[in-house]
Amino acid sequence: MALVAAAALVAGVAGGGASGAARLDPGVTATSIKIGGTFPLTGLQASSGVLGLAAAAYFAYVNDHGGVNGRKIDFELLDDGYDVSQTVLKTQKLVEQDRVFADYGSFGAQNNLAIRDYLNQRKVPQVLVASPANFWGYQYKKYPWTIGFTPDAGGEGRIYGEYILNHMRDAKVGVLYQNNPAGRDYLAGLRAGLGVGNKKAIVGTQTYDATQPDVSQQVLALKGSGADVFFAAGAPPQPARSLVVATQVGWQRRLTIVSWIGSSASSMKAAVSSGANIAGDIRATWGVDPTTPSEANLPGIVRGKQILARYGTSLDATNTIPFVGLASAWTMIYALQHAGNPPTRAGLMAAFHSLDPKKAKNPFLYPGIGLHTSNTDNFPLEQLILVKWVGGSTGYWQPFGKIYDHAR
Repeated sequence: MALVAAAALVAGVAGGGASGAARLDPGVTATSIKIGGTFPLTGLQASSGVLGLAAAAYFAYVNDHGGVNGRKIDFELLDDGYDVSQTVLKTQKLVEQDRVFADYGSFGAQNNLAIRDYLNQRKVPQVLVASPANFWGYQYKKYPWTIGFTPDAGGEGRIYGEYILNHMRDAKVGVLYQNNPAGRDYLAGLRAGLGVGNKKAIVGTQTYDATQPDVSQQVLALKGSGADVFFAAGAPPQPARSLVVATQVGWQRRLTIVSWIGSSASSMKAAVSSGANIAGDIRATWGVDPTTPSEANLPGIVRGKQILARYGTSLDATNTIPFVGLASAWTMIYALQHAGNPPTRAGLMAAFHSLDPKKAKNPFLYPGIGLHTSNTDNFPLEQLILVKWVGGSTGYWQPFGKIYDHAR
């Protein structure tokens, strides 16, 4: 109730005037709320564009069920092809020409970095950024209009380091990571999890660029380093492709870890079909997975499949990526519902900084994992559970062990 009252107060301050009529924030009308974002709908990273398409499906579902306080969501989804220059140009279009209420869910670490100053200077919410880089959370004081969504790469990497430390103290680790902020955060987190006494556990590191489809040379170099644990960290499709190469070159490994962002069930099945041996590989996750038999009857899986069947017919409801988009879109709608009536940009950010897991019960999160933020915590998701690959080309990620909480 305090949150609603605060949002209403913000709206009241923004309103008024000689006539007494409320002045609405950009993108808000009596019947609609316009939001927009940039996604790679084409190019090498196009599989990640599904996040935006799934969000569009959820917004359509919400609109058919009354919208947000009677306002329909007008979602403008623009293709930037994962090209930073296009991200900048199309974000300027969203803000200056189309006058969106908020920049929602835009994909990519470098892409969002390129527009963060621009959006914050204009006090345009940059919300639920689709990148696991750490600084969306850590730099909230300098950039109060920006907030991420997924668990940060540093925390995820630390969990992997702790797992290695607890299960194979003599491990020799080789790391392939994307040459971007999120990739470097994965490596830093892994080192933190291994601890200061195990600095030499990492025997080799190799990087790849998003536009570089072939990572064969990097995998060969890591094999040559003597590593018996392989950590493939970064956005798709390279992590899955690296597993194919590792099998082809006969790299015998005790354990393979794949970062959450680069290892959807569909990408793993494709890797197996191309010859990869990934049985027993692990990763961390936080959302429901439609491919996991034990999760088939979870409310989020049932509802998600119904939504995609009607509003996202071009999307694969057996793929985990659309469910990530649904989880993000649900969170956006929840925040809009608590951003005041009419909603304000300040009210939206207040809602995002007041997420309570007892109230914000997102059905697309794995059971036991919740949303939580505060005025000093800008990381909405800080819990993960480890999963292990079971089976071959028809396999799935099976959860095991406890839920890890890497809250700071």
